[in-house]
Amino acid sequence: MKLEIDGGGYESARTAFGEGNQLGALAHQRLVAGLTSTGGMAGDDSTSREFATAYDDSAREAVTALADLVDSFAGLGRLTHATLLNHARAEARSVVGGTPVYDGGVVPDVGPGAGYVAVLPSTPPTCLGATASAPYGHLVGWILDHIQGFVWPNADTDRLREAGATWRAAADGLLDLETACDQAVRGFWGERSPEVPLAVDATHELRRTVRTVADQYAALAAACDTYADQVDAKRHEVIDLAEWLLEQVVEGIAISAAIGVLTGGGGAIAGGSATVARVGAETPRFLEILTSLKALSASTAGTVRATRDALRSTRGVLVKFKEASVARSVAQGERGEFRVLWDRPGWLAKHENGPSHTLAKHVGQSEGQLADRFTGPKPPQFASTFSNQSSAERLIGEVLNRRIAQIEEWLASGHRRLRLDDVCEGSSGVSMDGSGAMHEVSGIRVILQRDASMPDGYRILTAFPQP
Repeated sequence: MKLEIDGGGYESARTAFGEGNQLGALAHQRLVAGLTSTGGMAGDDSTSREFATAYDDSAREAVTALADLVDSFAGLGRLTHATLLNHARAEARSVVGGTPVYDGGVVPDVGPGAGYVAVLPSTPPTCLGATASAPYGHLVGWILDHIQGFVWPNADTDRLREAGATWRAAADGLLDLETACDQAVRGFWGERSPEVPLAVDATHELRRTVRTVADQYAALAAACDTYADQVDAKRHEVIDLAEWLLEQVVEGIAISAAIGVLTGGGGAIAGGSATVARVGAETPRFLEILTSLKALSASTAGTVRATRDALRSTRGVLVKFKEASVARSVAQGERGEFRVLWDRPGWLAKHENGPSHTLAKHVGQSEGQLADRFTGPKPPQFASTFSNQSSAERLIGEVLNRRIAQIEEWLASGHRRLRLDDVCEGSSGVSMDGSGAMHEVSGIRVILQRDASMPDGYRILTAFPQP
């Protein structure tokens, strides 16, 4: 494929990612500030607890997801800048450290490899705990005080709607990040290079993720408004019922007073007892309203939990953008190659041609299959296996990215093969020795073989865990 690189498209894409990073940081600051005043909005009565628990979990995930988006735009921006440098035959990869934390004020200028910001972790205030004043007079209050087991729904519905407005504004603000992705794609298509389609695909995926986060913010906004409406509606039902009961009580008191005049006070005493009994008789109707509110709250809480789960899944997608990396292929004219760590699932299968055999012999092997390796004329010192293909791809990919400088030197040297021995932070797999004993191991060996037909200029001949 003919390369046509003038750098302008990459520069436009890099600038768009930088602007998306800063716009995300500004949106994060506005969101955190807006939620500060919503603490305790759900109240602390029994009808609010399920909603409050679900909301607090979801709000934490939502704020953290936006911080992840900020880092993701920075990651792709740096990757794009590094790719441009590779095309310009830069001597080193772009490794930018010390990202400044944005805490308000003017954002730095976006420039080559610079201008990216980070945001500090933030936890929204819990929505459980505050108590709103009851909007009724002392006479209605007297009625409610005599309803055994009744607790006034004390959510602050004004603050609930304020929280809804804050989430809705945050969702609208993420439209700017989608625009930044669109601008980056237009920039990439201004270049002609093998990595451009992958860069465009990655940017489209980031854009879809931004939209998912925005949709979940809108869902949180709707949940806050819905719960506020539910509380207000049930409060009105309680007050209407209490006022009706108050009318009945007043009529009863008036009649008792008249009887008291005729009976010398005995009727009035009996009337007072009857009043309390009359109020108590309506207790089931008041408690039924609370039960209904609890059911509505539980339904809304279920929606909020679904939002939480969607945000957690979305944050998993963003990991690869936050940890974006870039590689060069010296064997193919030192062209830049846009790559996201780790590569797409299934990438290892592309290396399984000819003598390559990582998947065939070192992935998902049973104890019996490992034991069979020792029955040949030249048994190995040990036989090992990765647990599954996903684990193998992740561990091998980490080794390749850690040892990229060594790989480039090897490609430039002309030697046919390169052996990489590394140690993982955790387990790399299991290994069987000649006696049949199984051992969990943390070492890994990767053997590369030069292959000009592969995008990187080499093929993974084999890779396996080792002691």
